[in-house]
Amino acid sequence: MVGDNGELSPRTYIPDLSPSAEVHKDHFIVCGLGSLGQQIILNLTKFSFDSFEVQIAGIDRAPVTEWEVENLPDMLSQAPIVGDCRRDHVLQEAGIEQCRAILIVTSDESTNVQTAIAVRRLNPQVHIIVRSSRHGLNQLLNRQLGRFVALDATELPAMTFALAGLEDNTLSVFNIDTFQFRVVERQITARDPQYCNMPVHRLHRQQVRLLNLKPFSNPHQPIGWATTASSMFHRWQPHVRVQAGDQVAYVEVKTLTHSQIEHMPTRSGPWSKLRQGIGDVIDGEWRRRLWGFWHSANQQSLRRVVAIALTTALVLWTTGTLLLYFNIPTISFTKAIVLGAILILGGYGDVFGGFEDSGAQGWVLLTCLLIATVSLLMVIGVLGLLADQLLSSRFEFLQRRPKVPKKNHVIVVGLGRVGKRVVRILQDLRQPLVAITHHLDSPALRNQIPLLEGPMLQQLQEAHLSTARSVIAVTDDPVLNLEVALLAAEALENEKRPFTPVIRTLSQLFSDNIKAFLPQARSFSVYALSAEAFAGAAFGENILGLFRLNQQTILITEYAIEYGDTLNGKPLAEIAYGYGVVPILLRQRQPSKQYQDYPMPSDDLRAHLGDKLYVLSSINGLRRIERGEMTPPRQWLLEVDSPLNPTMLSEAGSLLAKLSNVQLDKCRQLMKTLPNTLQLSLYDYQAHRLMQELKRCVPIRLSPLK
Repeated sequence: MVGDNGELSPRTYIPDLSPSAEVHKDHFIVCGLGSLGQQIILNLTKFSFDSFEVQIAGIDRAPVTEWEVENLPDMLSQAPIVGDCRRDHVLQEAGIEQCRAILIVTSDESTNVQTAIAVRRLNPQVHIIVRSSRHGLNQLLNRQLGRFVALDATELPAMTFALAGLEDNTLSVFNIDTFQFRVVERQITARDPQYCNMPVHRLHRQQVRLLNLKPFSNPHQPIGWATTASSMFHRWQPHVRVQAGDQVAYVEVKTLTHSQIEHMPTRSGPWSKLRQGIGDVIDGEWRRRLWGFWHSANQQSLRRVVAIALTTALVLWTTGTLLLYFNIPTISFTKAIVLGAILILGGYGDVFGGFEDSGAQGWVLLTCLLIATVSLLMVIGVLGLLADQLLSSRFEFLQRRPKVPKKNHVIVVGLGRVGKRVVRILQDLRQPLVAITHHLDSPALRNQIPLLEGPMLQQLQEAHLSTARSVIAVTDDPVLNLEVALLAAEALENEKRPFTPVIRTLSQLFSDNIKAFLPQARSFSVYALSAEAFAGAAFGENILGLFRLNQQTILITEYAIEYGDTLNGKPLAEIAYGYGVVPILLRQRQPSKQYQDYPMPSDDLRAHLGDKLYVLSSINGLRRIERGEMTPPRQWLLEVDSPLNPTMLSEAGSLLAKLSNVQLDKCRQLMKTLPNTLQLSLYDYQAHRLMQELKRCVPIRLSPLK
C-alpha cells in the first residue's frame, strides 16, 4: 500500500505471463561447431520458450568428437551435418531457404567470407553473422550484401580481461558517439554522502543509473521485489535505502570534448628527452635497448650474416698467418699473426708494399691478394647490410622507448589480437603496463609501450613481477597462460597483498576447472563471452560490446527502431521495467534527419520509428524484447481530491498524462470532476515518480490493487 508519505509497500509481485496457443518458430544455422559454435547454440536455445520455438541446425567439416556440453547435440533440430558449408547442397540440407539467420563462425576467415557470399545468393533475406577480424573487408561486405554483421570473437571480450586485471571498481568503459559511459561497482562506506542512506530512487540521476544493489546484510526495513522482468536491474523498490557496506553497481556518462575524441598525444619537449637520455645512461637502460634491438626478430638475418662473416674472417686470418709464417722465413710467428690481421683488413699494400722483393713466391703473393680481396668484399657487404638495417629500422635502438614501470603496473603476456586490444584499453585508462611477447609482428609498438621480447616465462622477472599490480595472460596457448598465472601466484604467495592473475582460455570447461583449484585467479573463455554477442546479433541487433556484472554477461546493444518493432511507440518506462533492460542513450530522429541525443533518458520519453535506442541487457533481456514478452505492470487505484488552489488542475492533468500513459483528454476530464478515482497500470518506479510529482499539485492517494 501507499500512504500519504508517498512510500510504496514492500509487498510486491512479479505477474506470470499467459502462454500463447500459437507457436512461432525461428530457424537458425550455425556453421562451425568448435568451442564458439557450441557456445552460440547454447545461448540461442535461451530464446526458445513457450510459444517461441528456436530450431538450430549445425554444420561442420568433420564430425565433432568433443562436446563442451554433454546434451548439446539434443539442442539441435537435426543431427549435425558433416560437410563444406560453402556448398549449396549442404546449406540447403540445413534449411537455408527458411532460415532467419545464419552464424558462420569457423576458424578460417576465408571460408567464412566465401560462405557468406554463397548464402546471400541462396537466400537474399537471411540475416548473416560472420566471425571475421578484417574490419575493412567487413564494411565492404556489409554495403554489398546487406543484413550482414561481422564480429571479432577475440576482441569482443578484451575489455573484460583488461578491467579484471586492474582489480578496481571499473567494470567497463565504452564510447557511443560523443558520450563516454563508465560502469562502476563499489562498496559504499559511511562517509559516502552521495550513496549512504539514500533511497534507491535517488540513485537514478541525470548522469547516473543504478544497475545493481547487493546488501551487505539484511536491511532494517522489509524488502520486496519491484515489478520488473530482470533478475538484476530495477529489482529493489524505490524506497529501499542503501546502507554502509552495501555494494552498488551503476553506469555514469560524460560528454567527450573534441580533443578527447581525437585523443592526440602530446609530444615531449627537448628538455624532457634530454632528462630521459641521461636517466637511461645512469640506470643502464641503453644496454637493454641495444640488446633488445640486436635480438629482435628483424635482426635475425643480420645476425646470421655477421656470424658467417666472423667465421670467414677467422678462417682467412688463420690461413694468411700460416701462409706467411711458413713461406717467409725472416718473420716470427707473432709478426705473422699481426700481418695476417692487416691482410684481412685490406692492407695488402702494407704487407707487400713498395718495389722491394719480399722473398715470397708468386703463388703466395696471389693467395694473399685473394685473401685481401675476399675480406674487403666481405667487410663492404656487412657494412652495407648493417646500414640498410639501421635505415629501415630508423635507428630504432637510438629512439626513446618507454621504460618498464617499477611498481603498481599491469603485466600483459601475449600481444596477439586480444593482447593488443587489452593494451590499448589500459593505455586509455592511463594504467602503467609492460607487455611481454615472444615474437612481435608490429615493430612500431616498441616505441609506444614498455616491451620485453623473448621467452615469456623468463621475462616475467624482468617485468618487476614482485611489485606488479596484476598479470593478464592472453596468449593463444591456454596452457601457457595457466603456467604464467601459476608462476606469478607462486612468486607472490608470501606477499601480504591481493594479487589476481587473469587467464585467457578457449574452453569454458577449462575455465571452470581453473577456478576450482586456483580460486584467486580470474579465468575467462573468450568464446563463452563472445557467444552471447553472436546470439544477440542473430536476432538483428547490433552488439557494441559486453562486460561482466554479478556473474552475468551484460551486452551493450543498439536498437534501430523499425516498423513492426516491439519497441516502436513505447515509453522508455515500459521498455526498461517491462523487458528488464537499462536504456542509456536515446537518439531521436528529427525531420532534418539529424538526431537529438538524450543520455540517461527519462522514463516518459518514447521510442519512435527511425530512433536509435542503446540499452544494457542480459541475453534474457534481448530474448524478451525479441518475443515482445513484457512483464505486465501492477494495477493501481489513484484517488484525487479537490485542491486548495484550482489553478493547479491543468498542470496536474498534464503531469498525469505524461507519467501514466493515459490520454490527456481523459486526465483533464478527471481533474474537472474531483474528487474522483482512476485505475492505472504502472510499474513500481513509475508509481513512485507519479506520487512524488502529482502530490505537489493535488491531494492524492495511490494504492496497489490485488
